[in-house]
Amino acid sequence: MAELHVVGRIVGGLDFEEEALFCKWGMVTDDGRTDARRWNLLEGQANGQTQVDTSKDGPMCVWSHPVDLHYSTTTIHGWPKFHLEVWSQDTFGRNFLAGYGFCHVPTTPGTYELDVHCWRPKPQSWMEHVSGFFLGAYPQLKNADLIWRQDDRYRLATVATGIVKLHMNVITMGFEKQGIQQRTHAQ
Repeated sequence: MAELHVVGRIVGGLDFEEEALFCKWGMVTDDGRTDARRWNLLEGQANGQTQVDTSKDGPMCVWSHPVDLHYSTTTIHGWPKFHLEVWSQDTFGRNFLAGYGFCHVPTTPGTYELDVHCWRPKPQSWMEHVSGFFLGAYPQLKNADLIWRQDDRYRLATVATGIVKLHMNVITMGFEKQGIQQRTHAQ
């Protein structure tokens, strides 16, 4: 079987309006279908959460949260996608959505610095605008799969909210035995 190692870290959040932020993240394979599990997680956690950090001392909330995953597979279909939700926390400990984002794990072995551009649903009514402005209670997705699925996302009205920086090392083994040729990553 072919193997994929993803080792890196969620560096932090940049350019968000909110100051105290944390990130919930996850890795999805096989396009989230449970009927055809072609990717097996051998080691690591496929989801997690960072600590809360404030950007009062600089332009970025620094999380430096480790990511270390090891998969086995027989195909490139359903290649892993990294998805995340950024949340803000107020002084009373209440959590509010700051943004959603996702990126594809690079298919070529190498070291990557990735920027995940985040967004959130745009308030549609006057009441949603007021609630978002005064309370931070912006609209949220009912189905979190829309973060990384492409089938229904095109209908969403969204606003850009910030960027999450990722540092990712991708290591592959045995894909040639599965008949898959790979190129090397030029840095």
